[in-house]
Amino acid sequence: MATQRLKIKGMTCAACVRRVERVLMRTPGVQQATVNFATETAEVELTQPVPLDALVEAVRKAGYEAEPIEATGQQASDAPPRDQNAPEPAQPTDPDADTVRPLLRRLALSAALTIPIVVLSMFLPQPLPAQGWILLALTMPVQFGAALPLYRAAWGALRHGTANMEVLVLLGTLAAFFYSLALTMQGHAHHLYYETSAVIITLVLLGRTLEARARRQAQRALESLWQLLPRETLRWNGAEYQPVPLSQVQVGDRLLVRTGERVPVDGIVLEGRGWVDESALTGESLPQERVAGERVLGGSLLTDGVLHVQAQAVGADTVLAQVARAVAAAQARKANIQRLADRIASVFVPIVVAIAGLTFVGWWLATRDLGTALVPAVSVLVIACPCALGLAVPIAMLTGATRAARAGVLIRGFETLERVRHIDTIVLDKTGTLTLGVPRLVAIRTEGVSEEDALRLAAGLEQAVRHPLAEALLTAARERSLAPAEFHEIAVVAGGGVKGILAETRQLAVLGSPRFVREQGVAADKAWNLPVLLAVDGRVVAGFEFLDEPLPEVSDAIDALRHAGLRVVLCSGDRPEAVARFAQQVGITEWHAAQLPHDKAALVRQLQAEGRRVAFVGDGVNDAPALAEADLGIAVASSTQLAAEYADLLLLRPDLRALLDALRIARAIYHTIRQNLFFAFVYNTLGIPLAALGYLNPMVAALAMSLSSVSVVGNALRLLRWV
Repeated sequence: MATQRLKIKGMTCAACVRRVERVLMRTPGVQQATVNFATETAEVELTQPVPLDALVEAVRKAGYEAEPIEATGQQASDAPPRDQNAPEPAQPTDPDADTVRPLLRRLALSAALTIPIVVLSMFLPQPLPAQGWILLALTMPVQFGAALPLYRAAWGALRHGTANMEVLVLLGTLAAFFYSLALTMQGHAHHLYYETSAVIITLVLLGRTLEARARRQAQRALESLWQLLPRETLRWNGAEYQPVPLSQVQVGDRLLVRTGERVPVDGIVLEGRGWVDESALTGESLPQERVAGERVLGGSLLTDGVLHVQAQAVGADTVLAQVARAVAAAQARKANIQRLADRIASVFVPIVVAIAGLTFVGWWLATRDLGTALVPAVSVLVIACPCALGLAVPIAMLTGATRAARAGVLIRGFETLERVRHIDTIVLDKTGTLTLGVPRLVAIRTEGVSEEDALRLAAGLEQAVRHPLAEALLTAARERSLAPAEFHEIAVVAGGGVKGILAETRQLAVLGSPRFVREQGVAADKAWNLPVLLAVDGRVVAGFEFLDEPLPEVSDAIDALRHAGLRVVLCSGDRPEAVARFAQQVGITEWHAAQLPHDKAALVRQLQAEGRRVAFVGDGVNDAPALAEADLGIAVASSTQLAAEYADLLLLRPDLRALLDALRIARAIYHTIRQNLFFAFVYNTLGIPLAALGYLNPMVAALAMSLSSVSVVGNALRLLRWV
């Protein structure tokens, strides 16, 4: 089965996702279509070759623009074969240019004209000469210029027999505008509703602008993932290593990676040794030793040593690319959740239009007077104008997010709030999420020497080394007030360890990984299963165990989560021994070790299959697939950009107790939004029958509409006092 990816332009809300998916699914040869609103892409599964023009034309007829990105598997009939050795397509150099900046310009125009409209309409004791014509001149650019994207979105919905927020907004604003226009042409200066039209459009444009910026940030986050890879690398040409662009590297090429450089591809070490920091990809908190015959991952950092690597996977086939695709796939599933306001509007709009039409016909049949019939019909549309509906979600999100920020929590999106209230399981990443990210010496095993002597010897050798584990040994010696032993002829073996002659006894001392110690001719059996060993005079005398330092108050936070009825699970890329020790230290009984990015995402799916609603808490690139896969993704303050962008909640302070606050305030915001939606409609549903019967003129209808807005704002402001 072939897969064709398309770039979709022009989507403005979650309702657009369903329309694009529907038209693509109707295209012959399409098995499945999944549209990702966050990244503005569509993934189309084909059962037979389908011309790209057919897919693009189907999207265009739905009111949107599309262009192909790539094809994989069986190629679409007119799609060129994709170079599998090339990196994933980069994002545009200026991702704000195509949507955000035009929206900002429209918003600036709308706001600049709306302010004087409101002042003239509501704050002058007496109308100015020709005030109606002045308001008309100010409102027309807002109604028919700044609001143009709303007309496009509404027309696209109406063409396919559906209704969205744009339809509801335009019905109300156009009713208010044309009613005011009719009064203006009759010479009236009172009871004009130009400000209703302008204010609603300005608020809607503000929401659209913020939404577009959020989508662009998500796309930039994916682009930042590829910044882990170098732009060029050193490739062997048969005689010497020469720099070449990464895009020219092929499977089988021999590459050179030096200290401080990132590994450009997934490959096998041919020669050399080094310590590789893979924490961004695997979650392993400590650098790992890599020697000939072992695998290295593209994007990892060589902290010490020199490696000669043979490329085995490049571009789209690397682990790094798999992480990016996993994030995009999970994001697409979450992007299909329909916004609550759109669901309500899809039912509300046809009902209001039908009532307004019946009202007009009924009054015209009763009075045979066009003006008399028009007033109650317009009143129905005005009182149904969704000013409060447009405010219900953003004002609650604004005040709630402000209060949440004070509590150290960043909340993204209304869908987040819908999911928070169902969460019953918390999966916690260890490294960087629960830890300081700095290794600490936690245990010393000795044979024939004291712990103090072993630490003195290790500190004496490590004074010549710049490595996280070396720093941990030196720190431990300082804390115990131990003077490092004196050594002569110290030799640092890049990526392996260090050795030297002990000044007191002239004995050879060796410190490093078990593999390095054995390579120096020392017998180190499996009983010494520790990351760093110390050998003196050909015999292992000590081993050192390290652990990341837990963040302050982690144990208290975990107790609080458990008492709140949440199941707490620890998940880490570290070794089982280290994870078990850490779990016991912080009071977690359920843990999983040696978890790669896809393992973490699989764990989330496994818990979900058990009927659990899962929140995943992480901080690194390796956590991104699990963050996107979980019902709720939560990133901590130290998160990489990718993890932060694909999280639903971001904890702004390094205190896990903020997690419980995040869950509580998110639930409070969700309930406030539900209440606001009730207030947004209660005046409409009560006022529409009165307007239809002629008991409300447009001015009173507008007053009722304003009262609903006041109720919504007042209710949302209560969140600022949330404790």
